[in-house]
Amino acid sequence: MRGEEPTVVEALKARALPEGSYDHLLEFLRLYRDAVQSVVDRIWSINKKLSWKKLHRLFYSDLVGRGLRAHHAKEIYVYAESLVDSARSNGGRKPVLRRLSARIDKYDYGLDLDNMVLTLKLHSDYEAKLKLVTSRERIEKYRGWSNYEIVVKYEDNEFWVSVYFRRIVKTIKPKSVMAIDLNFDNVTIAIFTLNGRLTKLKRFKTPHRKILTYKIWIERIQRRYPKSWRFIKGVRKAIKRHGKKIKNISWDYSHKIGDLIAELALKYHSVVVLEDLDELRENNKKDKRFNKKLGLWFYRRIQFCIEYEARERNLEVVKINPRGTSSKCPRCIGKLVEYGHRVLRCRECGFIGDRDVTATLNLYRKYVFKHSRCGAPGVAPNAPKPDENPSGMRGNQDEAMPTSSYMNSYES
Repeated sequence: MRGEEPTVVEALKARALPEGSYDHLLEFLRLYRDAVQSVVDRIWSINKKLSWKKLHRLFYSDLVGRGLRAHHAKEIYVYAESLVDSARSNGGRKPVLRRLSARIDKYDYGLDLDNMVLTLKLHSDYEAKLKLVTSRERIEKYRGWSNYEIVVKYEDNEFWVSVYFRRIVKTIKPKSVMAIDLNFDNVTIAIFTLNGRLTKLKRFKTPHRKILTYKIWIERIQRRYPKSWRFIKGVRKAIKRHGKKIKNISWDYSHKIGDLIAELALKYHSVVVLEDLDELRENNKKDKRFNKKLGLWFYRRIQFCIEYEARERNLEVVKINPRGTSSKCPRCIGKLVEYGHRVLRCRECGFIGDRDVTATLNLYRKYVFKHSRCGAPGVAPNAPKPDENPSGMRGNQDEAMPTSSYMNSYES
């Protein structure tokens, strides 16, 4: 929302070596885990959404009575509520915690970046000191950032710490607008000047079809062993291997496309306009085949990486409701109909355009309409003109293809 200061959040993950005995730290992690599980069990039985005030009244006294600090208690019941909400929204079972980990508020730890030492305030007034094992260069990056929360984990007989930092982004004044349309097979970006002229058009192919192939392999394995695949080690390993490839491909692509788009936006000093797709899955009512494709569509990862990389470069990021961007005419707001493969035509005014490029133009128009009414400086409220047909709306779609070297494997 406008008026809020945009921030960038990063986590510094490092191995941590306890200074002296770590018995109290292990005891604290077990106490914390058991406390979260007890709160999860209670909330699950209530079977309704609880306010923070209600959570505090139900659990605070009991948690503090176990020797936990006040801010430990708050972190526990808020975290437990989020676990329950996530499980219920996905139709899953009650969460069961096994790993030893704890979220710790900024009031319950001290971080000395100079000496790379973390001091934790534990239960019953105990303390623990941990030496962070990481490079000095990584630590120096966060000078001037504010730290607000940490997560301490114990796994494979080692302690790991994730320290979360954030900084306020002082956005640069935009000189253009970059509208981004996401769909299964490609990412289309269009850069418009503030008076509505289309200056840049690119299209990047996604690896969605490749990911879908790995999903099909997993389903074939499961059909071959319908009753026993969960219990055969070799079959489980094969499924896990294909699942890991899906995850690696999606994250690798998201990071690369995010960095590439953010660099391009920085070059043109663009405000980045994304589609607000937060409720896409909840509102979807299509057929089973479409839902399967949607389940493997990693649009949230792509948008997360684009937004993060843009804000890292002090660029403004705005999300716009995508409703009607691929079905309304950018000239007369009439209804668009299919005119060929991924080409749309307006029956009212005769406009013809590529589906994805039309979506970027409508996103740009929505951004201009919204922000000109809000008094955004430097944005022309009437651009582009209704009778204009920007370059790129018709013609060879290959003109919009990328040339980046590390995106070659995904180019159209």
